[in-house]
Amino acid sequence: MPERTPTPQTWVRLQDGQEIIGRLHRRWQSSDGSWYYEVSITLWAHAVVHGRDVAEPADITFSAPASHVSPVPGASYKGVPVRRHPAVIARARTGRKPPVMPQPGRAEAGWPQVREDGSDRWSVQHLRYAYDSTAPRPVVVHHSSCFAAKGPAELSTAQAVEALRRPGAKACDMCGADRLLAR
Repeated sequence: MPERTPTPQTWVRLQDGQEIIGRLHRRWQSSDGSWYYEVSITLWAHAVVHGRDVAEPADITFSAPASHVSPVPGASYKGVPVRRHPAVIARARTGRKPPVMPQPGRAEAGWPQVREDGSDRWSVQHLRYAYDSTAPRPVVVHHSSCFAAKGPAELSTAQAVEALRRPGAKACDMCGADRLLAR
């Protein structure tokens, strides 16, 4: 019989400030060096048992940032799995950052051809950001033919220039949107 990994209790602070007790399953590190804890909490869930609707306990597992997880006094965390990201280990051993791979199709190679007459269409991609961030939501402006664009190209060139002037906005350097900054 394989040995079970311990799942000790831990305090978890939710995004709305509530603090609840959960179970710690593992600790893991992202490529940028941030630590996360995979925890579970038990909530109610709907189930149909023999044709009857019932509510029963169900474990919900999620990753929480290390800043939102704290130990329960007296709990032992020995034996909880820890996973460090290979890129972080490599940087720690060598003291260098991994090489940046060149990206094909960059704007300086002339792809795509952005017309200067203002008839191009542009799209705005809203990036994810931390729920507790006080900074403006980051956005990226893309040309309509950009392979990295997400969503429909609904902006005119003038609207795209205006969108780039807002805080948190940046131009995609893959598709030539960075040329709008020169306008």
